[in-house]
Amino acid sequence: MIERLSLAGRRAIVTGAGAGLGRATATLFAAAGAEVLCVDRNRDAAAEAAEAIGGSFAAVDVIDRLAVREELGAFAGHGVDILANIAGVASSGERVEDMNGARFEQIFAINFKGTLFCIQAVLPAMIAARRGAIVNMVSSAIDLAIPTNASYSISKAAVAMLTKVLANEVGPDGIRVNAVAPGFVPTALSMEAAGAVAADRTAYLDRWAKSAPLGRVGSPEDIAQQCLYLASDASSFVTGQILRANGGTTMPW
Repeated sequence: MIERLSLAGRRAIVTGAGAGLGRATATLFAAAGAEVLCVDRNRDAAAEAAEAIGGSFAAVDVIDRLAVREELGAFAGHGVDILANIAGVASSGERVEDMNGARFEQIFAINFKGTLFCIQAVLPAMIAARRGAIVNMVSSAIDLAIPTNASYSISKAAVAMLTKVLANEVGPDGIRVNAVAPGFVPTALSMEAAGAVAADRTAYLDRWAKSAPLGRVGSPEDIAQQCLYLASDASSFVTGQILRANGGTTMPW
C-alpha cells in the first residue's frame, strides 16, 4: 500500500507553491519521488521552494491565461502526470449588501479562473497520454454559510462543481479529478484575511479548534497528505470527489 503512494517517475505541477498549503504539497510530492514544477506569482518564493526540493519553478500569476498556457504548457509538453491547483486568495470580509464588484471579480478570477486556466493548460498532454490526476483546492466554506464570506465561498463552490463536471468529461481519458476541502488551517494568508493579530491569535485559533470534533485546527502538512493520496495510485478508483479534511467540522452526505 505504501508503494501506491509513491510518485516516483511522475511529473507534477503545484500552483501556489511559494508558501502555505502549496509549499507543503510541493515538498511532499518531491519527497514521494515526483519531479515538481513550483508555480507562484512571487518569483523569489517560487525559486526558493524549487531549490529546497530540487525542482524547477515558474513565476506565473494564474489569472494570466497566456502566461499559464505558455509556462505550464511547456512543462506539460514533456509529460505531466499531476496538477495540484493550490493557488488562491482568501475572503474579502464583506456582507452581501456591501460586496464590492471589483473585489468579487478579483477573488473569483484567482480562485476559479486561475484553476480553470491551469487545467486547460495541461489537459491536452494528459488526454494524449490517457492518464493524469488533477487535485483542486476548495474549502469547508462550500458547506458553511459564513457571514461576510460570500465572495470566497462562491468562488470555491464553483471550483467544486468544476471538479465534478470535469471528472465526468475526462474520466474516459484515464484522468481523475478530485478536490480537497480543508477546514481552518493557520497560514500567513488565512490569518491575514482573518485580521488575527498576535494579541488574539491564540483565542482565534481556539475558537476554530472547538468547532471541530477532533478539537484542533489543521496544518499545511495535513492537507498536503490528502493531495498526495489523490495524486497517487492509492486513489486510482476515486474521481469527482470532495475530500473534506476538516477535523469533522462539516459532515455532509
